Amino acid sequence: MEVPRSRPIDQKRIQGLYDRAGTPLESADIWYLHSTLCQCFLPYKDPKTDSWERRNGDFSIAIVAGHVRDPRSDTLTRRVGLPYGPKPRLFQAYVCMRAIKSQSSTVEVQNSMSDMMHALGLSVTGGKNGTIPMFKEQIIRYASCHFTLIGPGPKGSYRHIKTSPVKRFDVFFPTNPQEQSLWPSEIQLTSDYYESLRDHAVPFDFRALKPIQAKPRAIDIYLWLTQRLCRIDERKPLLLKWRELYQMFGGELVFRNFKIKFPQDLMAARMSYSAARIEETEEGFIFRASPPPIPRILAAVE
Repeated sequence: MEVPRSRPIDQKRIQGLYDRAGTPLESADIWYLHSTLCQCFLPYKDPKTDSWERRNGDFSIAIVAGHVRDPRSDTLTRRVGLPYGPKPRLFQAYVCMRAIKSQSSTVEVQNSMSDMMHALGLSVTGGKNGTIPMFKEQIIRYASCHFTLIGPGPKGSYRHIKTSPVKRFDVFFPTNPQEQSLWPSEIQLTSDYYESLRDHAVPFDFRALKPIQAKPRAIDIYLWLTQRLCRIDERKPLLLKWRELYQMFGGELVFRNFKIKFPQDLMAARMSYSAARIEETEEGFIFRASPPPIPRILAAVE
């Protein structure tokens, strides 16, 4: 019987696993993300609506698209749409990492654009269909949207926190359509978000994201695993049934397609987190206590 050959992308992920295993973890490899963003996720595809909601257990996130002033528009402002796909996920991790490592709520973007995209594992190309304008569009969408985080409150209530990670950003639209769009020069996080990030930053190995940087659901699964598995009681493994997983990671998929897609994305995420202890059952998946990708002593030193 002929043995099927592995796909190029699988070979890339396996090679990434070997490379990480044989290379010491360095400070530059340690990135951070707010714990809430490891549990409640952005859309996977353009929802073509101005609002988005997702729930993870007792926690929920609601996002509303924001506005920008565009000289090319006939109206005073235009709504830019919701962020979606892998790029805003990678960007918010970059912003959190820079804020934590610089101990500053202001993150420079424009002058480090190419370095940022290279660090995120993205090719840097200009032109109408290049990666630069596509990435910029997602940054604008992310920076301008409004967040509402919902979680347990006192005496059985639900606490609603209206917040946006970004307090201020500058963006310029050229009047000549042939001119290259400019990036925001810098992004300033809100003080509430920055202080919360300092208290609730989840460290992860950024090298693990590179093999899955084009798969937003696999990114979400990996980041969720990094903050969840290390908090599971050794004596009480966590069973998540299919409907619960669908509520968290379903996105735009119908349920029957999700049951096909999720195991594939979970496998991709597990190749980036080899220490994850997970078992599949007819009901769903059992998640067991596992060591975090970044040892606590290294995260503390960093």
